[in-house]
Formats: sequence, structure tokens, C-alpha cells
Amino acid sequence: MLAVTNVLKASLLVTCVVLILFFIMSIKQFNRDQEKFEKFIKKYNKSYVNGTEHGIRFKQFKESLKTIQLLRQSCNGCTNYGITEFSDLSPDEFTKIYLNSITLRTPLTGTFSMARSKRSITTATLSSIDWRDKNVVTPVRNQKNCGACWAISVIELIESVYAIKTGSLQTFSVQEMLDCSGGINQGCTGGSSVFLLLWLMENNITVFREENYPTVYKDQMCTLDKTFDKGVKVKSFLTLNLMDREDLLLSYLSKSPVSVALNALPWQFYVGGVLSQCDNSMTSLNHAAEIIGYKLGENPYYILKNSWGTNFGNDGYIYVAIGNNECGIGWEVDVVTNVVSL
Repeated sequence: MLAVTNVLKASLLVTCVVLILFFIMSIKQFNRDQEKFEKFIKKYNKSYVNGTEHGIRFKQFKESLKTIQLLRQSCNGCTNYGITEFSDLSPDEFTKIYLNSITLRTPLTGTFSMARSKRSITTATLSSIDWRDKNVVTPVRNQKNCGACWAISVIELIESVYAIKTGSLQTFSVQEMLDCSGGINQGCTGGSSVFLLLWLMENNITVFREENYPTVYKDQMCTLDKTFDKGVKVKSFLTLNLMDREDLLLSYLSKSPVSVALNALPWQFYVGGVLSQCDNSMTSLNHAAEIIGYKLGENPYYILKNSWGTNFGNDGYIYVAIGNNECGIGWEVDVVTNVVSL
């Protein structure tokens, strides 16, 4: 009987010690998380309306830390994941604010073109190209809380093609696209790059310069001024389905940047490296961006210009692995083949 009592006492003591150690470790972990959260707030200049919101954001931040750890383990070093300015958002909040609510789709015929391209496409490519080196890429934009990626990717593509053709790098208005294109395109709520290009070409629309129609990333009325006289028009473009044909995508990139639809949900915690193991299904497409180059070799990747400011990734850019159509990068490829300046 005494032996049983001693065993029970010992078990109780061990349990108490374990609970105390667990409590101490929990407190230490809480303090570490809180310290990381305060650094996060300071780094990204975050502000919350009250203590309740602060608590909600801290709770979500701790969930993000768990997600980052899981991503690191599953990827095993293939991509650098970490704390970003989006780490106080849930995946649903991140999707609602920064990703496109209208699905981007390529016509099921596989290739859709408003005009036959005279461009010669072969499988021969340069080992690397970065169109920034040729001064045909404008600075990284920040769409903020406006779902404007569909318009930004098209305007940035037009800017690059215009610069390649004329030798002059100009900044054109995203806001004009948000305010005036209509139809399936719904301003900051979301839209389609393909239908924007169609609207521009079918209606012979002039895309005006930024100084004529300043971009504020808010929904507002279309207010075109007849006195605007500087701009550019899209005369021909291609929308291609290059799923499983990344060799052709590289060939197009050797001639100019392109715009693509893709899945950017895993980008919430991207801090560097080459992104891989990204869902490449057509149904996952939720974002649009401009590819401005690539690099072949042992770990080949595309260079994508994103629209979430320079705090994101590599000074606003992200590297996505070439091969396996990572993030669905080949489903919808937009190529502007000719523009005319006014």
C-alpha cells in the first residue's frame, strides 16, 4: 500500500513538474512571439484602432508564424519564407484584399489573338535576360487595398513594349483602366487582363500618361479630358495558353516582357529565393503580374514584377521556378505585339 502511495506521489510530482515546465515554455514562447510582433509593427508602420484589434492581429500573427514554419518544413529550403507585411492577415483576408476576385481565364481554344503576330518564335533562347537592364521597366507599383493587378499588369506591359519600340520609358495611367474599362472589369473589385486588352483594341482607346490621369487606387468615375494629347494605343496582342510549353514562353520573353495570370496565394510569406511547389491548376489563378526576365542554369527562374510595393520579396520582385508551370504561370500569357504612340 505504501509503495502504491509513493508511486502516486511520484506521478503527481512529475505531472506538476511537466505542467510547470510547459507553463514556463508557453510564457517564453508568448514573449518571443510578442517581441516579433512589436518588431513587425515597427518595421511595417502598422497601427491598430484599439486594443481589441491589436489582440486580433497578434493572434493572426501567431498563426502566420506557424504557417511559415510549416512552409519551411514542407519546402525544405527551396524557397525563403518569413514574416512579411501581410503576416497579420488570415489567408482569407489576404485573398480578399490583394488577390483578384474575378477568375482570370484564357479562352478554351488555347490561343486567342486579336491580330496575327509577325514575331518568329523558336525554342532558341538566351541564357538569361533582365529587361530592367535595358531601361524598359517602370518602378514597382503598390496597389494597396485595391484589386488592381489586372490593370497594372497590362499597363506595365504596354509601358515596356512602348519603351522597346520608341526608346522612351513612360509611365501610363492605371487609374484610367480602373475607371473606364467597365464590363467584366470592376475597378478595385477585380477584372481581367484579357478583356482589358480587348476593350483597348476594339474601342481604339488611348491610354494616357500618368500625369494626365493620376492613379489613386480607388474606385471613381471615368473623367477623360479631351485636352489629353499624349498617350499610346494597343494595335495588336496575343493571349496564349502555354501550359506545358514554357520553352515558347521563354522565347517570347527574349523579345519583350509579358503579362501572366497566376496563383499568388503562397506569396503571402515569400521573402526571397526561388518559389516552387506552387499550385499550378487553372482554377487557382487569382493574380496578374509582368514577367520581365528569366535566368537559366542549375536553378532556373522567371523574374516577376509584382504590384505590392518594394517591401515585398526582392525589392518588389519575385523569382518563380521555371518548369512544372509553377503557380499556373503558363495558363494565360498576354503579349502586346504592337503599340502606336500619339
